[in-house]
Amino acid sequence: MSQSATEILAAIEEETRERELFREQADALAAEKMRTEATTPPVIGVATITWEYMDSPHPIFLGLLEGIKSRLRASGCDLLLFTTIDPDPDAYLRRCHDSGVRGVILHGFTTDDARISRLLKAGIPCVGVDDVGLAPRLGHVSSDNVGGALEAVRHLHAVGRRRIATIHAPLSHSVGGERLLGYRIGLEEVGFRARQDYIEEADFFLHDGVKAMEKLLALDEPPDAVFAASDVMAIGAMAAIERAGLRVPDDIAIVGYDDYPYATLVSPQLTTVRQDAPAQGIAAAEGVLRMIVDPSANPVELIVPVELIVRESSGKKSAGEAG
Repeated sequence: MSQSATEILAAIEEETRERELFREQADALAAEKMRTEATTPPVIGVATITWEYMDSPHPIFLGLLEGIKSRLRASGCDLLLFTTIDPDPDAYLRRCHDSGVRGVILHGFTTDDARISRLLKAGIPCVGVDDVGLAPRLGHVSSDNVGGALEAVRHLHAVGRRRIATIHAPLSHSVGGERLLGYRIGLEEVGFRARQDYIEEADFFLHDGVKAMEKLLALDEPPDAVFAASDVMAIGAMAAIERAGLRVPDDIAIVGYDDYPYATLVSPQLTTVRQDAPAQGIAAAEGVLRMIVDPSANPVELIVPVELIVRESSGKKSAGEAG
């Protein structure tokens, strides 16, 4: 039996409440157990796929790493960054064995990556942040991608926009599908139909945002608002709008996602969905420590709340809009 987008949202919200309860209860004994046991505190590995295809710093990873470091420091654990790009399927597993790594936090990977599947097959506790996918004994931490996109659409509707488009990330990334789902739910909630010509896919790069926005501007009825699934793509869209002789937000309102540092440097300043990257890092580290201390513990499953940050690029809030 098929479900509407609103029914899916209700199920997601209930699951989020359960995960938040788990987070409150999770891993409180991990640090204490490691202190009382006569063992050396474990070394935790951290690997991110972003170094393999991005030259610039990832907008979330640095905050994520700060959260991981703070949680591991509290437990007296060491951290090992997997910085070498090595496609060898056994690369990460070999590093774990050579360096005594007992658990790994994975950022942006998918389970079809042979290096990840080797770790999981070897029984090394792993927690994925964004993407990764489903696998036995694999924990997951992510931001509320569906809810963040939903809030972006609600806001654009509240400021009077009615032709709301999206530039979404590739569906090969879980965040791409989740933020697109939130966009669709938001349109359904405000009584709009999702127009296929208002849905453009782009990768997480500036020029991709430019190209996607150019396609939207070429429509017979261009949108008056765009939700972009990353701040980088949103800034690219803003550049395309300016090149077309139009203005943000007067002609087209823009909302991004991430709260990248550039969001307050661009003019007009970018309205965006802020992720709590340090909280994701703390939760991922807690999840790994819990699995190390208690191998029978359920892997962490947590969605971290996000916050809509309203700035200039989306126009003024209506009198009835909260926050």
